Amino acid sequence: EIIMQTRTLTTPNQCKEQIDNLLNKYENYSESNNEVIFNTIVGLKMRQRRLDKGITQTKVSRALDVTFQQIQKYEKGTNGIKTYKLLQFCKFTGTHYSFFFRNLPKELMPEQLINGGDNE
Repeated sequence: EIIMQTRTLTTPNQCKEQIDNLLNKYENYSESNNEVIFNTIVGLKMRQRRLDKGITQTKVSRALDVTFQQIQKYEKGTNGIKTYKLLQFCKFTGTHYSFFFRNLPKELMPEQLINGGDNE
């Protein structure tokens, strides 16, 4: 199953291990699962960063103006986070946005991010 149980992940290192496990299994997933995989990885990285900074889900929810249940859904990968909310999270936690895209399989990445430009 792709969707991970995140409630047992209580340290940044446990989140990182879960991300690494998911990336190591990536080739076993079909292309139709890319969005789920992407959302799960971004959510795990949000949780990793939040735990690393010692911030509660409630504090993050207030900063992003969403419910703490929504933060739980982001962290589980159940719901994908919108770009603007991710940028708000980055600002709130002092995280560079590239943190969320490092080490992702190229199949999950838009061509512009792989090539470093906007191809126009």
